[in-house]
Amino acid sequence: MTDEDWLLSMDINVTSMIRISRAALPGMLRRAEQTGSASMASSIKGFQNRTVYGTTKAAVISLTKSIAADFVDKNLRCNAVCPGTVETPSLRGRIASAANPVKAEEFIARQPMGRLAQVEDITPLVIYLLSNERNFVSGQAILVDGGVTI
Repeated sequence: MTDEDWLLSMDINVTSMIRISRAALPGMLRRAEQTGSASMASSIKGFQNRTVYGTTKAAVISLTKSIAADFVDKNLRCNAVCPGTVETPSLRGRIASAANPVKAEEFIARQPMGRLAQVEDITPLVIYLLSNERNFVSGQAILVDGGVTI
């Protein structure tokens, strides 16, 4: 990995989470005061040649736990949604532009469920975390990865 790879991944995966947390926390704390609770909504597995990615995702999970600990007494819940690889236009574009797109597609067959996640696979968890039913769930990294981390 290059220093540029490291800095870009830290900026995208960690610094962005800190910035969005700073922006969201004041409103979430106001909501928690008014309604009695509020909630904020990645995974770690060692993959070859993914050192930077795994490190930044570990940082996001640590950030999640830290925010949860700092604000639990204010009825604010913070959890991390950790999806597996999600089929998106961006992913399809990266596969298509790979030096060998057929080879790039092979990782899909290695997914334990034999397919990539769809947005619809993640949505029910997000809805749950935004609901009042999750009031006792905080500081958790919740996997929705189709078994990748088994």
